Amino acid sequence: MFPEGGKQSAFLLLDVRAPVEVHRSGIPGALSLPILNDEEREAVGTCYHEHGQAAAVALGVELTAPHREARVATWREAVAKSDRPTAFACWRGGKRSALATEWLGDPTVPRVQGGTKALRRYLMASLESQFTQTETLVISGLTGCGKTDLLHALRKVAPQDVLALDLEGLANHRGSAFGGFPAGQPAQQTFENDLAATVHLEAPRMTLVEDEARFVGHVEVPECIFTKIKQSPVVILEATQEERVARIIREYVFEPTGLASRAVARQGLEANIKKLAKRLGGAHTVECLEALAFADHEERWLSLDAHTPWVNLLLRHYYDKLYNRAVTRLERPIAFQGSAEEVLAWFAAKGE
Repeated sequence: MFPEGGKQSAFLLLDVRAPVEVHRSGIPGALSLPILNDEEREAVGTCYHEHGQAAAVALGVELTAPHREARVATWREAVAKSDRPTAFACWRGGKRSALATEWLGDPTVPRVQGGTKALRRYLMASLESQFTQTETLVISGLTGCGKTDLLHALRKVAPQDVLALDLEGLANHRGSAFGGFPAGQPAQQTFENDLAATVHLEAPRMTLVEDEARFVGHVEVPECIFTKIKQSPVVILEATQEERVARIIREYVFEPTGLASRAVARQGLEANIKKLAKRLGGAHTVECLEALAFADHEERWLSLDAHTPWVNLLLRHYYDKLYNRAVTRLERPIAFQGSAEEVLAWFAAKGE
């Protein structure tokens, strides 16, 4: 996943690892075209441990023989369609990518030395180097004020050497207890690879990033970025309480209802409120759950007014307190403070 209008890498990577490996540590922009599927890889791995490399290679050739022609045809089609040079990669640049280049028989398609393991090592080193050098500006503000929307708006007006880095988009999570999406989140290494590739390809002079906690859902923000977030100047986005409540209801009630059903959305909201019970307090948790239960009616569910009471409770007794403690503790310099329109105008004037 690359930022809107983002740059492409010089090569199109044909990733011949098994799907389970790609899921664990995907390389952004690569095509997953495995030489062994998950079951074949598992059988070859077992053979390697029990009988050694030669036997494992022989088994791999045997298992893939019925599919070899079809898999080579898929690689050939990908090479033909690409407007960039292509290259094969497996985990360590070993047998699988060597076999793929041999089977394809096209001298213009090399293999990546060191494989995806070396690519990941390079990307992570590049990420740390870039964030050491780049100027960073943090978009902060109370929950529901529209920080992500502002980040996307800034992306459209920012100069080419300024990157609006959407960590929540890369993590496929809105960053709060209520922030999950049905598709789920990427694995930690896939998230890091995606993030590092985005920053590496853009090589920004300045990076705009939303104020994030250590974790966005279950994925962890790399230390070099988290440290920069804690130390960099902030732009504090302001919004009225009504605007914040309305945004939260749209994102966490109306959108999930549209994707699934009222019953599914209600179940998810109830579970997430209960997760906060320890910090929210027993009485406030019960009050939130009762207000949510009242809203759970066909004629009320898609009404902002019906959900306002429990959302207000969550903001007042949990999220706002959490934010205020964090802001006080970090004591970062404030670069600007205002509404979304005022921030956009300030940023535009700053770039002139």
